[in-house]
Amino acid sequence: MKILHYLSATPPGDHYTAVFAKTLVESLQPLAQVMLIDANTQKGASPRQQTEAFAPDIVHIHTCWDLSSAQMAKWAHSHNMPVVLSPHGKLEPWVVDDNYLHEKLPKLLLYQHEMICNADAIVVTGDMELQALSTLSWNERFKSKRPWNDRLCVIKNATTSNDISSEQMAQQTIRLYRKVIDSNAGMLMNHEARLALDGLLRAGVARSAQSNTITAEQINTINHLDAESWRKLLIHAADEDVLHLVKKGVEQMQFTAPDIVIQNIDRFSQRRPKAKGPLERTKVADKSMRADFRPWEEYHSPSLELDFCRMVANTQHEMRKAKLSLRHLAELYEQMRYADLDEELVGSMLRDTRLYEFTQQLQLTLNQQFGLTEGFMPVAPLSP
Repeated sequence: MKILHYLSATPPGDHYTAVFAKTLVESLQPLAQVMLIDANTQKGASPRQQTEAFAPDIVHIHTCWDLSSAQMAKWAHSHNMPVVLSPHGKLEPWVVDDNYLHEKLPKLLLYQHEMICNADAIVVTGDMELQALSTLSWNERFKSKRPWNDRLCVIKNATTSNDISSEQMAQQTIRLYRKVIDSNAGMLMNHEARLALDGLLRAGVARSAQSNTITAEQINTINHLDAESWRKLLIHAADEDVLHLVKKGVEQMQFTAPDIVIQNIDRFSQRRPKAKGPLERTKVADKSMRADFRPWEEYHSPSLELDFCRMVANTQHEMRKAKLSLRHLAELYEQMRYADLDEELVGSMLRDTRLYEFTQQLQLTLNQQFGLTEGFMPVAPLSP
């Protein structure tokens, strides 16, 4: 685990934040690879250059109301690095209220609100700060009913409290980092894990040795996958609702995979969860498209072709809402690969429902993801 701590330039008289950050970094060193970038003593390469060279799993930013901290957080997210924020009491009501109209409100509008909302976790040091973060609002006179960010974690400050040692603080912080990493498993998967997942899915959807399209490169990658890559792969598979297909692929190809119970892993709830369960095939989710299907439903219901076209329509609907899961792509592949579809009828339905070109794009995606070949594509393929 590699953690980068970023300490922005602190105002005169505020040395407590710097003391805390340095104490935490020192306490974490036996447990992880840690680097501290202190803007107060910064020399040489820029913070972004140092961060990119270090390639951390997490960027931990200390304090707020500083533009450079918000810029670092935004840059980290753009490079698939989760961000942990420690406000160090700077979001308490009396701090927010101080010079609110001329300083705090403009900063909230420009960057601070976004930084708070997008943080992958926020560390508070006690119940009072927890309450302040839970009720933080735009209007200093009213308390919010919903927190801007509910990923709040209480870890006491060993430099100001006798209730916790620096070693205990480091242990609790490491557990939080693990939780953040597990909550962002899909984003943090490396190339090998993604290649292995693709291979296992190809093996999982195959119904015979002849229909298995897993490549030699994927097999070799799976055989050499390390424990951390397996962990991220399995968590991401659960999030995409394809864990059953991954396990089937592991069994059929006789790979060795770690036995991880996903339900027992401590994670934050997903902010943008994917659709779960089977892909709907009996009705069209998008109300604006139902009229296009009605004539076909009068004369061709029930039929495999109509079910397939509804699945395509619902796939498009989920894509527009950023909810499409790998499970639903796998089910579309299975329909194209194994269902006995009347391709001429499917083509007519797709043209009348304005889904023909979208289906062509889907076929290209399924070719890349599952190895769907041209002979099983129900409509004319696009060139890769």
